[in-house]
Amino acid sequence: MKKIIINCNDCFSAYTFRLGLIKELQKEFEVHVMAGFDKYQPLLAQEKIKTITFSAKTTSCRLKDNFKQLRKYRRVFKKIKPDLIINYNIKPHLLGTLAAPRASKVINVVAGTGTVFEEKNLLFKIVRFLYRLISRKVDHYIFLNKEDYYLFAELDLLRQPHTIIPGEGVDLEKFFPHVDLSAPPVFIYIGRLLKEKGIREYLEAAKIVKRRFPEVSFWIAGDFYKKKSVLKKTEIEDYVQKGIVRYLGYRFDINVLLKDVHVVVLPSYREGMPFSLMEGLAAKKFLIASDVPGCRDVIKDGYNGFLVRPRSSYDLILKIEKYIKSENKSDLHENAHASSARFDQKKIIPEIIGLIREII
Repeated sequence: MKKIIINCNDCFSAYTFRLGLIKELQKEFEVHVMAGFDKYQPLLAQEKIKTITFSAKTTSCRLKDNFKQLRKYRRVFKKIKPDLIINYNIKPHLLGTLAAPRASKVINVVAGTGTVFEEKNLLFKIVRFLYRLISRKVDHYIFLNKEDYYLFAELDLLRQPHTIIPGEGVDLEKFFPHVDLSAPPVFIYIGRLLKEKGIREYLEAAKIVKRRFPEVSFWIAGDFYKKKSVLKKTEIEDYVQKGIVRYLGYRFDINVLLKDVHVVVLPSYREGMPFSLMEGLAAKKFLIASDVPGCRDVIKDGYNGFLVRPRSSYDLILKIEKYIKSENKSDLHENAHASSARFDQKKIIPEIIGLIREII
């Protein structure tokens, strides 16, 4: 049986976004997940997924930290001797590819590019150089949206075959495509409470909209993540105590939670292919998200959602109120549900596995 290593920044992303793919791969290959340790590692273990964890500093630029992680990768690869390494995110792309044995095939999945490519500073130049350096060792790139592909092509980082797929897919059968339009609108933010995900803009919009439409509810379902840009718990608690938002913590039952929701909101600064928006469509929810790569791959403005200016709580307020005042909500939700078929796991996962078979 051939061996595959799925290399991610953290167990959270492996469990939340890639569980379906991993379980399907296990039917045909020996699969190992290599990721930074967090509280989601036991959940992967419960699914009988082999995990190799380490204390990863995913945003650290210190040479010492990166060399330590590079050595860890090399030790693991030498022990397992994988036929294929699938790297997700920038640091696994760079270090995972550098550490890959000659006998191993490499697929790098670009699940968003983050802020590194937006700021043309020294870090950007180093990352660009390293991507060019690893180019010959990469067998295939998978992009989750077209704009990240265009970015890599423009920066001359792409010298091998590539595939563009609409995200990693959602299990549509888990969701209940229902919306109660007789109830006051409920808006929800689903995701890690990071500034670059637009959580501050969401809170600010909730505060203003609640003054004008007190019957409307704003929910937050997400976890505090160990990162400099994470929101402080006291900030959320202040909004909760004032009755502006309802904080639900991290939820494993998003499919159930969405039954009582009308709109999924994601004011992110940049995305790969946002999972929460795809889940929203599966549950027949209207979407409001930033007009940025990833989000605009999911939303057709005015059809299944509204796009808002990035980093603008003012524009977010306008779009939230536009939905509240809308007289054709039923059509909007029907459009949303019709859009979900494109992101069906049953279509996307076989495409990825077919590609893996060709490469391995």
